[in-house]
Amino acid sequence: MLDANEVTTNCLKEIRKTSREFLDFKIFDDTRIDDFELIDEALIINEFNVIWNNRIISGGYRAWRKKITNAIWKNEILNSEKLDDLFVYNYKKEFDWVTTLEFISNRTNFSNRQCGDKDTNERSYRIKNILKELPSYKTLFNRNTNKIESSRCIRCKKYEEDWEHVWICESNDYSIDEIIQESPYKYEVLLEANNKYDDIKILRNHLCNFLTLIESPSLILIGKSRKWELLRGIFNNNFNYLSKIKEEQRVIKDLWNFIYDEIKNRLWILRCKEVKRLEEKDGIRKWELRLNKPASDSSSIERNIDIQNIKNEKTKDKTDKKEKNILKNRIGIVTLGKMIGKITDGLDINRSWDTTTKLPFY
Repeated sequence: MLDANEVTTNCLKEIRKTSREFLDFKIFDDTRIDDFELIDEALIINEFNVIWNNRIISGGYRAWRKKITNAIWKNEILNSEKLDDLFVYNYKKEFDWVTTLEFISNRTNFSNRQCGDKDTNERSYRIKNILKELPSYKTLFNRNTNKIESSRCIRCKKYEEDWEHVWICESNDYSIDEIIQESPYKYEVLLEANNKYDDIKILRNHLCNFLTLIESPSLILIGKSRKWELLRGIFNNNFNYLSKIKEEQRVIKDLWNFIYDEIKNRLWILRCKEVKRLEEKDGIRKWELRLNKPASDSSSIERNIDIQNIKNEKTKDKTDKKEKNILKNRIGIVTLGKMIGKITDGLDINRSWDTTTKLPFY
């Protein structure tokens, strides 16, 4: 056994010595170097990864798809013609859209599982108001509503009644400024009635800064103050900077909501009641306003001319609308692509989607 082990040991030593000599005298040029090349297509596109626009989606596909669905709806808001004026100059992140969308959907008063006539009516008003599509006489006249012969205001009979005129009409019992100045006191009385003295203290501490901010010029709605943002239900992000304390931010938002409701009740609701009274005085009944205007009883020649003119106008409108939709779709593809790209890269767009630059794609 000893002899065998010695022989094996000597053989191993000899092999080790020979190997070292071979490596020491190995010439570098004799070594073989294989050329290799990276093929991007082979790395990016394969059957083992989910790819979006050359970006690998690293797991969590169901959560990723939910975020994409939210991005699609936010992209619709971003590119809506009715809201276009709110995004053109919004590169400085002026609006808090998380709070705004929660308010517009009436989640401040009702939860997701609650519904009813009151909730439906409130949401309907807030959505139409932010879109500036409240049933003013201009809107009804453009819809060819029965018994509406003019877009002129039925109360003052001087100006066209569009969305903006509703709030500044000289026939209003109150002005916007009067309501804003009176609302904090009424809100304080309401808090006192509910024994919320801590909220009253917070209200008094921030009231001056709140009113200064609401009367300051808007950076988005050029030529108007921030009270016009409140009129539409848009919560300005600067209100969040009045305090860093969560409880104080809640009181500030409650005051903002209270003023919004006061403007609605003391301007819009009273306007609707007065318009109803004037319409009934003129013999216009409510059910008649739900119909379109009947065709006029003109001669056959005049009727044919009118029909041809209407057809020409509709053809032109369709052509213009088609071209506009093509451009809108191109812009929408670009903005949505930017959002999905950020989500796929693991970035959160909840606080940045509204500042997405809208550039046409050619």
